[in-house]
Amino acid sequence: MHIVTICGSLRKESYNRRLLGLAEAALVELKAEVDFIDLREHPLPLYDADIESENGLPPEIWKIKARIAAAQGIVIASPEYNGSIPGALKNMIDWTSRGESQPWAVKVIGLMGATTGMWGTQRMMPHLRQSFQILGGLVIPQQVNVREAGKVWNAEGILLDEKLPGSVEKFAREFLQTVQRVKGQ
Repeated sequence: MHIVTICGSLRKESYNRRLLGLAEAALVELKAEVDFIDLREHPLPLYDADIESENGLPPEIWKIKARIAAAQGIVIASPEYNGSIPGALKNMIDWTSRGESQPWAVKVIGLMGATTGMWGTQRMMPHLRQSFQILGGLVIPQQVNVREAGKVWNAEGILLDEKLPGSVEKFAREFLQTVQRVKGQ
């Protein structure tokens, strides 16, 4: 099974990249093939319909769209910025939804998030879920929401929370089971 993973944070040492690393390890352990799309490696202009109508989609968008289209499922780990979706992630979603092909339709999508706040990513998750549902994505009800991430990992990036890997493994297992049911595998 081919799964794309995307981190909604551009920060190199982000808590969400660490959380996604736990998910990727669990997915590989469950025999999935993982393809990480690093938004830092795909700098995109802000979505602008004038750019699209004059020049078409940027080449970077076609690359991302192809990788998403080739996947049977997508796992996204994202922080919450001001109660909503980070700009870089939302911009990528907006760009990839444009053009002749729309790669999000009928894709199984799993959402995870980590932030240093007390609420975690509870306010952002419904926004992200709604965006993907509008695009025809099948967002699973299970999610991982890490709050007070500064207490979950120390400054050196070492995981302090002994329960988190089990929660992420359970999420990964449920995600892959949903992908198998939806894709008939």
